[in-house]
Amino acid sequence: MFSEQEQLILESPSFSASAFRYRSGVEALRIRAGRGELIWLPYLGQQVWDWSVDGKSLKFEGFVEEPSYGKNFLQNYGGFLIHCGMTAMGNPGPRDTHPHHGELPVARFDEAWIETGTEDGREEGLSLCGHIHWKVPFVAEYLCTPSLRISADGLRLRAEVHLGNPTSRAMEYMYLAHINFAFAGAENILSTVPFDAAHAAIREEILPGLARPGLAANPALIKRIDGEAAYEPELVAILNHRDTASPAASTLVHRDGSVRWVRQDSPELDHHVIWITHNRDRGACGFHLPATAGPTGFESEKALGNLKHLSAGGSVTLRYECGFADRLEDAPIAGAH
Repeated sequence: MFSEQEQLILESPSFSASAFRYRSGVEALRIRAGRGELIWLPYLGQQVWDWSVDGKSLKFEGFVEEPSYGKNFLQNYGGFLIHCGMTAMGNPGPRDTHPHHGELPVARFDEAWIETGTEDGREEGLSLCGHIHWKVPFVAEYLCTPSLRISADGLRLRAEVHLGNPTSRAMEYMYLAHINFAFAGAENILSTVPFDAAHAAIREEILPGLARPGLAANPALIKRIDGEAAYEPELVAILNHRDTASPAASTLVHRDGSVRWVRQDSPELDHHVIWITHNRDRGACGFHLPATAGPTGFESEKALGNLKHLSAGGSVTLRYECGFADRLEDAPIAGAH
């Protein structure tokens, strides 16, 4: 089905899907829906490699141009949405043995499929799905089934990541959705989570001399994006909203008035991460990365009590969504400030 010559495999009044193969050998689908177009990698980590609206890519710039098998996370770092986890995620610490952001980003999935459906004669969306049975003797075993639902207008993506533990022992797990929006044009971050010392922590600051004074003491300064500044090598903040009642959500407001938004509504996703980098060669504004913990590595997050647990034979579904809107009023997020 996948070759260098792109071919249409599905078409309906609202959607189309065509299959092709990158020169590297990675299989891909081009999904067109309304104003949106996605490049989906059904077998390489179930990544969304790119997402465009009105012909303009929304993802970060200056990273890897083409996906490949057999490379590690950073060597293959170019996707818009990357599933991270499940046995660990984040940057490995001195006592960690896991790869950067875990095994999922570069895992090869066992199965992939597309689901479509109608209600009252109207198409209700298209879902991109897959399944992997990950098993390493004496280490861990799990079943992971992600599903990504695309709205008919192509402006909204809803993810459900189902994790199952088929073993007779409880398992520890971590997950992060690495959603990599572009830096260019970003102006303000609005969030339902308070940016105060009780909820926000700066884990890695930009190089001395480039950081804004008082950033560590006043995390709310992160919310104002300086489009001319160097965020070098990166700025990382961790938001812990375990004690907040409403679902955590954020919007990224651009200078042209358009917004990008992210919302998570699973109790297990009780953190999110902000990741910003910018210099002359690259730029990214990951303003809201849904997560079960911070990205400081397995042992560090375990010491903080942030690992999640799944009982023997148990399962959990992690839910979050992201989208694009022409105006702030059209973003489905209330209470952001």
